[in-house]
Amino acid sequence: MIDNFLQFEAIIEPSQTMISPFIEHPQQLPILNLSLKEHQTRTLNSLDIPIINIESQNVKEHRLVLKDTLFFTKELMKAFLDKSQRLEHPTQCAIQKGPLTERTITSTMDVDDLRDSIGYRLYYYPPGCDRHMIPKPLVINADEYVQEMLFPNHMVQGGIYKAPITRKAIVQIEHWANLWACNIAALLARIAELKHNRFRQLRLAASVISTNQWRVSSKNVQVGRGCDIHPTAYLENTVIGDKVEIGAHSVIRGAMIGDKSVIQNNCTVAYSVLGKECQLRDGANVTYSLLFPGAFTTGSFINTSVMGRNSFFPVGSILTDFRFDGKHVTVSKNGKIVDSGQTFLGGCLGHGAYVGAGVTIPPGREIPNNARLLPSRQG
Repeated sequence: MIDNFLQFEAIIEPSQTMISPFIEHPQQLPILNLSLKEHQTRTLNSLDIPIINIESQNVKEHRLVLKDTLFFTKELMKAFLDKSQRLEHPTQCAIQKGPLTERTITSTMDVDDLRDSIGYRLYYYPPGCDRHMIPKPLVINADEYVQEMLFPNHMVQGGIYKAPITRKAIVQIEHWANLWACNIAALLARIAELKHNRFRQLRLAASVISTNQWRVSSKNVQVGRGCDIHPTAYLENTVIGDKVEIGAHSVIRGAMIGDKSVIQNNCTVAYSVLGKECQLRDGANVTYSLLFPGAFTTGSFINTSVMGRNSFFPVGSILTDFRFDGKHVTVSKNGKIVDSGQTFLGGCLGHGAYVGAGVTIPPGREIPNNARLLPSRQG
C-alpha cells in the first residue's frame, strides 16, 4: 500500500446541494463533531494531497476529482488511489454492494448503480489524461468486518441485521439520512481501526491483564479536560470532550460526546454522536443517533434518529423507527417518496424544533426548523 501521494492534486467540485430540514450545505454539517469540509481537508492533507481550484490544475500531475458532498476515510482513499495508480486509465471509485452500501442509504445519493457495485463521485485521472475520457469503475470491497445483531424473524428477514464495521467508509451526504448514516459509519470506522490494530489490542489487553473484549474496550476511551464522570458510569470505545458531565450508572458505548455536554444518571448513549452542550436528563437513552450541538432530551428512547441544533424532545413522545407492515422505511427527497432500504430508521428534527409531550412521529419523517409540535386534540 502506498502511504504518500506526493504528486497528486485534488479538485473538489462545488454543488448547490442543500440538506433538508436544516437548509444547510453538506460541507457545513457535522461528522464526528467536525464539518464535512474539515474532514475532506484533513484527510487529503494527511496524504499530502493539496486541494486546488480547477483553473489551477496541472494535467501533468495525478488528479483526484470529487464532489463536495463526499465523505471518505483515509483508508478508503488510500485503497482507491493505490489501485488506481496501477492502471493507465481514469477510474471511478465503486464499492461492492454489501452492508456498507445498504446501511448508508444510497437511494438518496447521486450515485451510479452498477449492478454489483455502487459508483461514487470520486474519480482519478493519470498524468496527461484528457478529462473527457470516461472513467472505468474500480471496485473496492469495503466490508472489512460485520456486526450481526439478532432480531426475531418476523421483524428482520433471516433474523440477522448486519451493520458494517470498516475503515474504508464512503458516503455522499445528500439527505439527512445520509448524514445520519455517515456519522454511524464514521464511529464504527474507529472500532474497525482497533480491530485491525493488533498491537494496540495487545497493549490494551496488557493494561487490564485480560483478553476479554469488554475489558479491552473499556480501556479504549479518551477523556478530555475538566470532566466530571461518576465512578459508577461505564465507558467503552468512546471519545469524551472537555468539561463533560456523566452521572451515576450511565453507560457510554462506541460514542463521541462533545464539549460541555451533560449526561445525567441512568442514561445510555450507544454508537451515537453528541455535539457540544447537549443534555440528556435522567433515564434518557440515545442509540445509533446524531445530536447536533445544544440538543436537549428527556426522552426514554431515541434510536436511529437525528436531533438538530438547539432542538427539544421530551419524555412521553416517540420517534418511531419501524414499520408494522414489513416494508422499508421511506423518506422524502425533492418532493418524492424514496425507499430508504432500511428496516430501522427514525426521524429528523430540524434546528430549534420543539416536540411536545404525547407526540408520535412516524419513521423516516423530518420536522422543519423551528417547528412546534403538539398532540392533536381529541373530540
